[in-house]
Amino acid sequence: MRGHHLMHVALIVDEERLAHEQATLNRMCIGLIGDGIQITRIVPETLGTEALGAGEKRVALASRVATEMTVLPWMRRDRAHRIADQMDKGPPDVIYAIGDRAWKLGVDLARSIDRPLALDVWSAAQLRRLPRGRAAAAVYGYIAPTQPILDALRRRIDENLTYLVPMGIAIPPKPRAILSDPDRSISLAILGGGRDVPAYRALLAGLSRVVRTTSQIQAFLELSGPNEHEIWRHANRLELLHNVSALTDAAQHRNLLTYCDVVLLPEQYGELRSLMLDAMAFGIPVLANDDAFLDMLIDGDTAVVVDPADAETWARKISWVLGDPDEARALGRRGRDWVAGRHRSTDQINRLIEVFHRIGRGGAIPFETGGGKN
Repeated sequence: MRGHHLMHVALIVDEERLAHEQATLNRMCIGLIGDGIQITRIVPETLGTEALGAGEKRVALASRVATEMTVLPWMRRDRAHRIADQMDKGPPDVIYAIGDRAWKLGVDLARSIDRPLALDVWSAAQLRRLPRGRAAAAVYGYIAPTQPILDALRRRIDENLTYLVPMGIAIPPKPRAILSDPDRSISLAILGGGRDVPAYRALLAGLSRVVRTTSQIQAFLELSGPNEHEIWRHANRLELLHNVSALTDAAQHRNLLTYCDVVLLPEQYGELRSLMLDAMAFGIPVLANDDAFLDMLIDGDTAVVVDPADAETWARKISWVLGDPDEARALGRRGRDWVAGRHRSTDQINRLIEVFHRIGRGGAIPFETGGGKN
């Protein structure tokens, strides 16, 4: 326990973040509670028991308040008062908001009960949606998971309000032996949000060239969002349906994906997902479109960066990885070492607690920022 006063943190998470990162968020909650932090979780009331599943039971020790994440403007103050009244541990010392909708609710709650607010800036896209004016005055800290996102934050706001807290995951005891059985199909995972259709077309066109010479490939294609049908039709036009299976949300199939041989990331949206870190922690090599906000993807060291991300380059890079299993495994091990050195759950918990204590006192905390891209 840290000191005599048990710090109380109100953790607000919206539907989108819970859908994609529930396992990671549960681990974070458990770690904070284990280190003496009292947690009140504020979650969407629309989240059903099926979505919460067994993960909800794991964090049953933390109080839970269910609320609407989106309300009409004139109802926002009443919603904040209702939430404050439902906190059986009393007002929190710090409010920590994760997700776009959680940010708005966090601002309302912070202003209503006069408590400092920390925002989790998990993607580059959120840099364009930072609070302004009176809303920004409620924010005492912006927490970034990578050095490049932190640097971009500091170009927009006072750096004394910014903190680097790398996303934490559980590191498995040993890496997977990828591409080790010649009689087994080669398994690929294509992960992304399905927003950049040309990027998917280029990857799939490259993959179709590889399949002509390596027919035992089986790929899991994450498909969601408004463009999923267009992407699937393109896979059909390339005659890939015998080699590709669709997954709506890869986060719901973590165990399956950790048995893949290679992970492919076609888009460059500056979004850090624990799913990618999990794959790297298992020693699975990652081939990715060049994304300046993901500093763990270092070309030739921890990953293969596909640049330019056209069909020819995708085909060449995929063929190289599949054709040289020893080098693919070495690449995976280097990625695993990077993640093990910078993205452990225990380190995330320790840094978060330091940030919460400093924000609760209204100050800033110096952190070593670690390395960026070479």
